[in-house]
Amino acid sequence: MATVSLFAQRIPAELARKLERTEALAREALIDVHANLALDLVGVLAPRMPFDEAIERYIESMDLQGEDAEAVGTRAVALLSEREVADDLQREGHRGWGWDWRYATPMGAMRYIQRQKQRSDEEQLWLELAAARAEEALVNAHMEYATQFIGLMDEHEYADPSRAVQHYVETLGLPELRARMVYQRTMARCAATLLPRLPAD
Repeated sequence: MATVSLFAQRIPAELARKLERTEALAREALIDVHANLALDLVGVLAPRMPFDEAIERYIESMDLQGEDAEAVGTRAVALLSEREVADDLQREGHRGWGWDWRYATPMGAMRYIQRQKQRSDEEQLWLELAAARAEEALVNAHMEYATQFIGLMDEHEYADPSRAVQHYVETLGLPELRARMVYQRTMARCAATLLPRLPAD
């Protein structure tokens, strides 16, 4: 960590300002990505739960916390149209499988429990699929801004692509797995243009 800190301290002031602006743009863009993905999940879960609960499920599944969680939740609600809110209110009272007289027997109660478990398992699968799709979208968004870090550092002849991407993932504080994915994919993109060509035989 000391090496990274020293690296950051030595960045020229003009380059540092450009990197800070790119970082700010990246953070804003990522909130938008999260918010739109949360709304996708709202659409999937609409027959089962209200939009605010579905957004909470997304935030929990992506392990968003603190200011990030609040920003994503607020942005997602702001992106809902009046029609979507009205439709959500109309669905109240008609969601899911309520208890009725058909379940008022031992066999009926067993069926009710089985259906509730099936519903829970199905929702869990949907959440896992939504999280997997979200990870892909987030990695792609990070790659775009990591590439901008590479371009800025190259423009100022300050660092090679490897160091630039490392600085990006550390600056954004990415979780380890996502950081590795962003690093690997961004470097693979660089390889297409930076690796020397083998002579054609």
